[in-house]
Amino acid sequence: MYDAKSKKAEEFIHHEEIEETIQWAMENKSNYELISSIISKAKAMKGVSHREAAVLLECDIEELNQEMVRLARAIKQKLYGNRIVIFAPLYLSNYCVNGCVYCPYHYQNK
Repeated sequence: MYDAKSKKAEEFIHHEEIEETIQWAMENKSNYELISSIISKAKAMKGVSHREAAVLLECDIEELNQEMVRLARAIKQKLYGNRIVIFAPLYLSNYCVNGCVYCPYHYQNK
């Protein structure tokens, strides 16, 4: 059963949902109004859904792609300033003691 908020990988990684998301993104990659609204949501820095992220990745409207680049640069500057931040996790097991909420390996995700 698909549950995006589950902490169990077998529940939030769902083959049909992935396929439907890819299809939806491809169908909407030229939807100017939808993509603009997702970019506006991203400006609030509250996060976007996996489907919204997929549409942004597939966007074939150059004007909106440039807007995404500008927004990404502004958000990066706001969060990290002029420093370069690189995340390079090295997984040697399927267990991690850190609690990074974006990561499927974090210790609370059992």
